[in-house]
Amino acid sequence: MAEEYSDEEMDKIFNKINKWYIEFCESKYFKDLTEEQKQQSEFIITTFAQYMYSYHGLSHEEWNESGLEECCLDTLPRKVSADESYYKSIAPVLSAFFNFLGEKGILRSASKLARRVKKIDKQIVKNASDPSRWGMAKSMLMAAIKAGVDIENEKELNKFIQLYNLQQIAELKKEDKTISVPQSMPNKVRIGRNEPCPCGSGKKYKKCCGRIR
Repeated sequence: MAEEYSDEEMDKIFNKINKWYIEFCESKYFKDLTEEQKQQSEFIITTFAQYMYSYHGLSHEEWNESGLEECCLDTLPRKVSADESYYKSIAPVLSAFFNFLGEKGILRSASKLARRVKKIDKQIVKNASDPSRWGMAKSMLMAAIKAGVDIENEKELNKFIQLYNLQQIAELKKEDKTISVPQSMPNKVRIGRNEPCPCGSGKKYKKCCGRIR
C-alpha cells in the first residue's frame, strides 16, 4: 500500500463517492444500465472504492489501470461475498461510472479505466466463481449463506463459524493424525464487531468483511 490505512481517509473517500454516485444516478450513463445493474451499482462502486484504498493504497484521485485490474480480478473475487449478478454487473457499472466521471472532468484517466474494465469483464466473473481464489473470510461467509445462515445475525453467524472451524480442523485431522483440536477454540472463533477481521486485513470486522456483504 502507498500509505497506512486510515479510517478518517476512508470516510472522506466514501463521502466523495456518495456525492458522485447521487449525480451519477441522474446521468444518461446510469439510465442506460439494466435494472439489475442499477440495483447492484451502489454496492459495486462503494466496494471498489473501499478496496482500491484499503488494499491497494489508491484514493479515488489515484485510480489507475493496474490497480483496477488487481482489484477487480483478485481482491473483489477474494473478499466480497456476493452472488453472480454482482460480478456480472461490475464491468458495465464501473465503465458507466468512469465515463460519467470523465465527462464531468472529475477523473483524468476515466476513458482508459472504462476501456480496461470492459476488457476484463468475463475474467472477473470467472475468477469470482473459483473457490480457490476466495479468502478465508469469504469462504466462511459463502458456506454460511449456502447453509441458510442469516449472516446479518451476529450470534447465528458466530455459531456457524464455530462449527465451520471445527469441521475444517476435523478435515485436517483426517490428513494429519498429529493435529489436535484445542479445547478453548469455540471461545476464540467468535467475531465481535470491533475485533480484528479474520481475513487478515488488520482492520476491525465491522470495517471489513462485516461491512461488505
